[in-house]
Amino acid sequence: MDAPHFHHELLKRGVRIAMEKDGMDHADAASSALDAMAALFSFLVKNAIVSEYQVAKGISRLSKLMPDMKLDVPAAPGMLAEFEEMAREGGCLPSAPNDAKRANA
Repeated sequence: MDAPHFHHELLKRGVRIAMEKDGMDHADAASSALDAMAALFSFLVKNAIVSEYQVAKGISRLSKLMPDMKLDVPAAPGMLAEFEEMAREGGCLPSAPNDAKRANA
């Protein structure tokens, strides 16, 4: 955690592990590893440990891995979209997708 420019990697690995853990049972679970990961990153962003930019970068990196992830977790695209929505609701990402682009311009 002492290298803030690599926090996106923390998100990428954590969410990937959560997706693999939840797998096909994700939709049926009352709470899941993905929910816990969203809560963790919400806490980290609210406490200025991880930036919104690093969360967005981690999600972007995960989306690039989607073809490979779908082989192990067929529900991965939907799970990533769900995580992204939870991240927005938890204050980890700007409300609108274009807000992040404007903030970094």
